[in-house]
Amino acid sequence: MKISIVKESPVPIRDQLIEQIALQIASGTLKGKEKLPSIRALADRLGIHYSTVTAAYNHLADVGLLDVRQGSGVRVAGKAPERSDEKVDLGQLFRDFLARISESGYSRDDLNKCVEKISKRAPVKRILAVDRNKDFHAILLKELKPHFSIPVETCTVEEVLANPASMEDSLVVTSLYHLFSFQDKVPDPTRLVACNIEPGRAELDSINDLKSGSLVLLVSGSQTMLNMATKLLAATRGEEVAVRSVLTSDQKELSYMLKHSDLIICDTTAESEVVPNAGKTKVVVFRLYANSTIDLIKERLAKWG
Repeated sequence: MKISIVKESPVPIRDQLIEQIALQIASGTLKGKEKLPSIRALADRLGIHYSTVTAAYNHLADVGLLDVRQGSGVRVAGKAPERSDEKVDLGQLFRDFLARISESGYSRDDLNKCVEKISKRAPVKRILAVDRNKDFHAILLKELKPHFSIPVETCTVEEVLANPASMEDSLVVTSLYHLFSFQDKVPDPTRLVACNIEPGRAELDSINDLKSGSLVLLVSGSQTMLNMATKLLAATRGEEVAVRSVLTSDQKELSYMLKHSDLIICDTTAESEVVPNAGKTKVVVFRLYANSTIDLIKERLAKWG
């Protein structure tokens, strides 16, 4: 687990830890059930008090990203669907499955009923993107809609937990930030896609290339996105570079800051506002989903929709 902190940053070290660990889980860098450094080991490595690491780990456990157990250490929560580039023989998978269900006491008739139920499913009517943060929904729609002919809709984790039936006619798309909170409620795992969020390497590289004293402008329609980005940047350069975050709705402040920034980072919802007005200032557009993630969703629709 790669973690860096800047002790002189105005952003609390606890928050720097939370955002970096959460992003590594959401991007797939840290896998389900993977063991993390112990509280004291990470504290010693970073030269900070163990209570700071405890607070960060406990927060991530409270939101469902980590599993903290006395005597067992700290692990990434839940288990994401396995994804491998290696082709597994379908016949062998099916034989293993048959062995397991027969040993569990199920009959051939039980199996046939399950197969019949799956074969009679109605086609997927929509893509349902699930994210706990409502102000993220516009970003999800902006990135997903152009790639699909069926409707793309959004909802919160709390909404799908309250009404699991809403997922029955949908291909459910979510990030590892939220997957573990409702994974066991998804009626059909073949219609669930756990998407890795982009880790923002290009954006962080652009930050590292800046001279000390530079001004970075973050622009988004989501306050949640701005908060996350600010904390990640604080752990990268601290006070060496100044960071200003502006919502796209604040047109007056945005117009002023575009003229005085050395680097602008925005999301796709802010791209049309920022790029035409940035002048010669470098603009980096952050995307939650890589092209490979869009292709994964299309493939799942084609094979199981």
